[in-house]
Amino acid sequence: MSDQNEPSTPRQRPSESSATYTRRRLLVAGAVAGLPLAVWLRTPDNTTIGADDVQAPTSTSPNSPPVPPSTSVPVVEPNSADSPGSINRELGFGMVNDDVASLQQRLRDLHFDPGPVDGWFGDATRRAVWAFEKLLLGVPSAQPTGVVTPSVWDEMRLPMTIKPRRSTNAQANHTEIYLPEQVLAIFHRDEPVVISHMASGELDENGDPAEWCELVTVDTDERGNLLDEPVEKDICGRSKTPAGVFEYFRRVEGIRHGALGSMWNPVYFNDGIAVHGAINVPLAPASHGCVRIPMHIADYFQDLIANGDRALVWNGRQQPEDVSERDMLPVFDYANPDATTTTTLTTPAAATTTASTMPPPTTLPTTVATSSTTVVES
Repeated sequence: MSDQNEPSTPRQRPSESSATYTRRRLLVAGAVAGLPLAVWLRTPDNTTIGADDVQAPTSTSPNSPPVPPSTSVPVVEPNSADSPGSINRELGFGMVNDDVASLQQRLRDLHFDPGPVDGWFGDATRRAVWAFEKLLLGVPSAQPTGVVTPSVWDEMRLPMTIKPRRSTNAQANHTEIYLPEQVLAIFHRDEPVVISHMASGELDENGDPAEWCELVTVDTDERGNLLDEPVEKDICGRSKTPAGVFEYFRRVEGIRHGALGSMWNPVYFNDGIAVHGAINVPLAPASHGCVRIPMHIADYFQDLIANGDRALVWNGRQQPEDVSERDMLPVFDYANPDATTTTTLTTPAAATTTASTMPPPTTLPTTVATSSTTVVES
């Protein structure tokens, strides 16, 4: 594991033949309005429609953040001649057939990464369908089904154009993180590269950041420097993912054990808060404040961004630029008032393991054992 100061441009991604398929040059820009995105469409009478011209849906889930007022119901144009063919059955988790392969290819064309186009409807494909439902169909973030019905497929195969909320006039790369929809999108010069389901900080019954207290193992200090030996800490915190405008500033390759938990290929944008890979990326916000993304996307996420790229986070109440500096701060962890001891572990090898010696990320367990200590995902 190593911290890296990246160049001003992202690294090139590996080729399509890579065993972890960390290629993902998603193929086609498609043609519906994305809910939290700026969208420009042509209707049948050749009138241009923007995202502000249509009514916003409202979330009904008590633990889902409110949908921001600038979101919109999708507006679509008629099918084009080269649209994928229709299907006459539902597609869902566990199925294996050619229709699933067509679905996976369409998701890739729209920049929702479903994993390899192999005809198997697994977790990666289901999470890509979740992201599509939430972003383009207006489904509340806790309620996507992950099932593609013939009517959903008809929506999916329409020509679509997805644009960022914050255009850079095609001058820069940036990430947009939509907490109400629990979706993350990376744009290169205003063109989508990958759009992913995500899970941010866990919420309590009132919709506020949930409190957590856990025994964690830390192998780096707050500045990212490796410790001589990993340290066990009994700490508490609040699972806040702050909104605002940030920049990526540091990354770690492989696994990093921090105060917020265990992270795969984290890239930090707000103190100890990072975008990182995790096995558990459920529908509901579930992290300690970080932004979890699926492992297969985390494999190549660092190749898509450079230190200095902006990360804009929407909370559903304010524009990112309107969030105060105080509200942009995370909730820093604190010692558990009920803690009894703090133990230094004797396994320094765990602190120096790099991505080249770790098992493949798909085999990383939800909990990582270090001596007698369990480290949970952030």
